[in-house]
Amino acid sequence: MNIYRIMLANAFVLIVLGVYGFFDSGSPTALIAPAIGVILIVLAFPIKNENKTAAHIGVGLTLIAAIMFFVTGFMRNNMIVIVMAIFTTLALFMYIMDFKRRKQEREG
Repeated sequence: MNIYRIMLANAFVLIVLGVYGFFDSGSPTALIAPAIGVILIVLAFPIKNENKTAAHIGVGLTLIAAIMFFVTGFMRNNMIVIVMAIFTTLALFMYIMDFKRRKQEREG
């Protein structure tokens, strides 16, 4: 699977669950996840065209988001945020695996 597809899937999950969390709680901080999702969607298109800078920015943002979601989810015992953390961590793992595969293809 291509990295931009993984990024789009993760962005979709963040947007849907973040908007649901906003309507469920009414807290404007619930819109942080959809904002991250929109940024990831914007970054996915340059990544599709093999833009390495956008890929690294996307991975860094995903790492920060995963840490933030885990900390917030466990502090508040919020299952929606924990689910977002799990999806974001899986996406991060898949990004790293794709980077490793590409490096092996270049070297071998």
